[in-house]
Amino acid sequence: MLRLQTCLILLLPVLYLGCNKAENGHFRASGIVEGTAIRVAAQTPGLILHVAIDEGQQIKKGQLIAQIDTVRIGYQLEQIQAGIEEIAVQRQIILNTLTKAQSDFANVEKRYARILKLYHQNSAPQQKLDDVEAAQAAATAQLQNVRQSVNVLKSKEKGLLAQRKLVRKQLNDATVTAPISGTITTKFFESGETVPPGVPLVEIIDLAHMWTKIYVSEKLLSQLQPGNPAEVSIDGTEKTLTGRIAWISPKAEFTPKNILTDESRTSLVYAVKITVENPNGLLKHGMPIVVNLVEENKL
Repeated sequence: MLRLQTCLILLLPVLYLGCNKAENGHFRASGIVEGTAIRVAAQTPGLILHVAIDEGQQIKKGQLIAQIDTVRIGYQLEQIQAGIEEIAVQRQIILNTLTKAQSDFANVEKRYARILKLYHQNSAPQQKLDDVEAAQAAATAQLQNVRQSVNVLKSKEKGLLAQRKLVRKQLNDATVTAPISGTITTKFFESGETVPPGVPLVEIIDLAHMWTKIYVSEKLLSQLQPGNPAEVSIDGTEKTLTGRIAWISPKAEFTPKNILTDESRTSLVYAVKITVENPNGLLKHGMPIVVNLVEENKL
């Protein structure tokens, strides 16, 4: 294989960059490894009753981070529940009214049909027909009003049920738990402080699944595929870890300004993301590493 000289650019931020050699299927680059960082925000604002973690602590997914006061939310839920119960009583009253209105309307319809028939037979006066027509109009209006009241009550009940769901969610969100397993790197609030909505309480970094990003030239691109192995070594130790190419950018870009030479800064490169499992915690967030991209049969 022809000897190929290229520069591999590290992920941002870059610790140091340099020209790395690529020969015999091996491509070497120095970079910085990172873990996925998540800032866990408080969806429910309020007084923090208890913070259950400390910086540097290992935490499991679903583990308690903090408990926010829910007294006010509890009162809101009670108020909404009382409104729902009131609507249940009103519904029964309106349904009884609806039943009566439907019965009255049916009776008036029968009476109207009978009087109309007698009127056409000249057996009923005009006044009697006018009276039954007025009664029919009144019964129709009453039935429509009751039906409209039923619809209004249904809308009110639907709104209260939606409010109850929202308040219950706020109640659940007041118990803040870890969305992932990882390490608490930053704690932004302490017990007794008041947290606004959407403001982070802590930052968690997943150190079990690490990653780094390098940049390779178009000449190397044909020799790399997602899933290809990558050997990761750490300065100051002979231990190595095995990573994989997770993703290769389909889009070329100019190298970052951190590159050492003006000539290299104008080169078009492709980003390559390397993932590496870190079950024993050997890698740390921000640690410099050396990445060797090798062919599958040469690991």
